[in-house]
Amino acid sequence: MLTCRMKKISAAGFTFLEVMVAVAIIAIALVTLIGSQSQSVSIAGEARFDIMASLLAQQKLTEIEAGNFDSLFSDEGDFGKQYPDYRWHTVVQSLGEDETGLSGTGGMLKAVDLTVTRTGDARSSYIVRDVVMADPKE
Repeated sequence: MLTCRMKKISAAGFTFLEVMVAVAIIAIALVTLIGSQSQSVSIAGEARFDIMASLLAQQKLTEIEAGNFDSLFSDEGDFGKQYPDYRWHTVVQSLGEDETGLSGTGGMLKAVDLTVTRTGDARSSYIVRDVVMADPKE
């Protein structure tokens, strides 16, 4: 009678192999979820940079277009205390008939290549090109 009762008690639990299989399945699921979370955080960081860099580039290009055409030259700088991690760099070149295919422009067009980068992150850069025209009244 005693041996029968012990068999019933021990048969009611899980075997060591079943527990190990369950732990392995849970471990695989957790590794997959953590990898997915890490990837989504990385993508969110890139998206945040793209949005901020495009807004800062738009601000800088507005400043450039509002300025004096004759004093437009290649330069670099930062965006001040509000955005200390972001820097900008411009490359300005005059466009003539060879580059544009337009005759009679006479040095009225300049191409501005603006690059916005984040300090300490060489992989993140936002590049935009704009063509600025001199005021025809001048």
